[in-house]
Formats: sequence, C-alpha cells, structure tokens
Amino acid sequence: MTQQALVLLCCSAVLCKMYFKHSLRFNPKQNILCGYYRLVESYRNVDNRICHRTILNIGFLTDLTTVDLNIIQKHLTNLAAGIPEIFDQPNELISKYISHFWNEIVSKKRIDLPHAAHQKNQNLVDLETIKHKDVREIGAEWLGYQALEQLKIKDFLMSKGWEESQVQLALTQIVSRAVYPFSECRTSKWIQENSAICEITGYPIDKITKDKLYKSALDLYEIKDSLEQHLSKKTNELFDIQDKIILYDLTNTYFEGQKKNSKLAQFGRSKEKRSDAKLIVLALVTNPEGFIKYSNVFEGNTSDSVTLPSIIANLRLKTSTTARALIVLDAGIATEQNLILLQEKGYDYVCVSRSKLKDYQPVQDSIVQSVVTKN
Repeated sequence: MTQQALVLLCCSAVLCKMYFKHSLRFNPKQNILCGYYRLVESYRNVDNRICHRTILNIGFLTDLTTVDLNIIQKHLTNLAAGIPEIFDQPNELISKYISHFWNEIVSKKRIDLPHAAHQKNQNLVDLETIKHKDVREIGAEWLGYQALEQLKIKDFLMSKGWEESQVQLALTQIVSRAVYPFSECRTSKWIQENSAICEITGYPIDKITKDKLYKSALDLYEIKDSLEQHLSKKTNELFDIQDKIILYDLTNTYFEGQKKNSKLAQFGRSKEKRSDAKLIVLALVTNPEGFIKYSNVFEGNTSDSVTLPSIIANLRLKTSTTARALIVLDAGIATEQNLILLQEKGYDYVCVSRSKLKDYQPVQDSIVQSVVTKN
C-alpha cells in the first residue's frame, strides 16, 4: 500500500462512510418477509456531530450475502472519496452491483464527486454557503466622507483643539445627517443598524447615542461662524469661484411647542400662516452655485429689512472675494436705508423696488438697452 493511498484512506474515514441499512418488509415476489435495503451515508456536520442521510433506496437484495454487502459499501465509500482500488477486485456479480449503484448515485447527484469534494476542501471560503449577517450601507457614506476630506474639515476641527474622538463623532454626525436627514434619535438607530459610517470615520459604533449626536451638533454650532468662513473659502478654491454675485433671502419656521423660555422664538408674521405659533427667522447668503456663504438665526418678530445690516457687516469676512460683489435681494429687504448701506459698503445690488421709480436717468457713458413689451 502506497503512502498516498494510506493518506486517502485516513481522510475517507473522517469525511464519510456508506453502509447498507435494512428493515423487514413483505416481498410480493417471494411472498415472504425479507430485508428492504437503503444505502446510507454517515458524516460529521459543522458542529462535529455525526449525521446520517439516505443516498439511495435500493429495495430487496436476495442474491447478496452480508459479506457481499460489506464489500460493496466499502467500494462505494472509496469511490466517493476518490481512493483508488489497491486490493483484488470483487467477483463479477459484486462488480455489477457496485457499478450500478455508483452510476445511480452520480446520475441523481446524491453526493459531490471526488474532484468536486476535493475542490471544496481546498477552498478557504465556500461561496455557495457563505452568509453575511451584518450587512451595512457604505456608498453614500463614503462619498460624503470624501467630500469632507476635500473640504479639510478634519484638519479645521483639529486646529480648534478638538480631541480625536470628538472630530470622529462630528464627521459621523455630518455625513449621517446628510445621507439620512432625520432626527438625532432616528439617525442614531440608523447608524447602529444600517450604516457603515463608523467604520469609515473610526468612531466606535457601540458609543453612538442620540445624546452624543445632540452634544456634537451643539459643539459644531459653537464654531459656526469660523466653520462657515472656512467652507466658503475652501469651496471657492476647489471650484474657482470669486463670489461676484451674492444671493440673500430670509424665511421663518414655527414651533409646535410653547417655547416659554426661548429668547429667539417669538410671535411674528408667519410665512406659513401660523400666527398661533412662535417663530424664528432664518437668514441665508449663498452664491449662484448654491454654496452657503453665511447663515444666521434671528428672533421670530424680526422684520426682514432689519436683518441686512448685521449680515452685511460680516459678509466680507465670510467670502473670499476682493472684487465688487453684486447683492441680489427681494423687496422685503430692499428699503431705501438698506440700499444706501449696500452702496456705502462697496456693493452693487439688484432688487425689486418697493415703490415706483419716479426720478431716474441712464448712467452716463453706458450702452442704451431697448426692451419691447406688450404692456
């Protein structure tokens, strides 16, 4: 016996073994009770438990002895393991049964053929049986994180003296709220159950809570002005923008609660016709490309025209332009005093007039433009 045959024989004892199992049944051909045979395989499962399964339902075998059955089952076991025959071949009757049973096993695909079984044993991972229990989303999160990398947000937060874990949580917060724009409570559950953002930012997922997200949002709001200035200049550098045109507008939003202790939430003129609820006014300055230059929150009873002076005072700091910018604003902000202020600060403007123009004349040395209308 060769060394290779010995190794294969040992392996077959570990892998599986075939044997005949019988039960007494009535044989109608012989009109007697006799053995009804099944070819059974024993094997060890992934938990190292011995299990059995039926390979073939054979039927009555009246022309074979117990010794013959033992020879057949050993040969079938060796064929299944790919072990070559090293002893004398059995007689013609036994060989006929071995060939018949083996062909039936192969045609019915009852076992893996030796070369397929060997290939499975060689694979480190069986792709047909692999299961993934912790599936998470990563596409949008990775794209959002790459945007933050381009904007150098991490370096900016580190320059403010933030700790590494504080920066990681802030990056997790920003990307998560962009991909999944819901409340902190729902966002924390989404991170824990669906998203792979923590694997990208490095923040421990088991430490994510809604309270941590609340605290991170407050930390970011404390540095809002300097963060907006950083983002304004960085987006201008990335996209070669000079901020020659500035868009400014306001809106307001209401609270369902009473907001008794809030200084900002006040009764005012609601754009959503909610005179019963307290408001806050939101001011936003953007460029035509849509990048935010500056934002602010005012008391709910603040009129639109009153907000412009404080915005203009900070606007030059928030933008990286050195050219004379054109401010675009609507009639609610374009009071006479505000338009004078814009010119004093070195801005041009385009607006809807709050009243009909009575005294106007073309600018000297300008090209005359003609407009044909039907009214």
